[in-house]
Amino acid sequence: MANNDEQVLCPMCGFQFRISEARETVCQRCPLKGSCGVLIKCPNCGYEIPLVKAPSFIGNLLSKLGRLISRQP
Repeated sequence: MANNDEQVLCPMCGFQFRISEARETVCQRCPLKGSCGVLIKCPNCGYEIPLVKAPSFIGNLLSKLGRLISRQP
């Protein structure tokens, strides 16, 4: 499980935030209240980011997809 003070960069919008910041705000709306340890939501755009490390090719694919979507008008 990740450290609460760890900085996370949202692959969708590029917003950088602490895991604890997301758990104090966005995760409070979830029934699990930030205790799942699997997903974290970006406080800026709401994109769910897995805290479990995925193989690099999946992460690269998701990053490219996020950049393509954010460029859409």
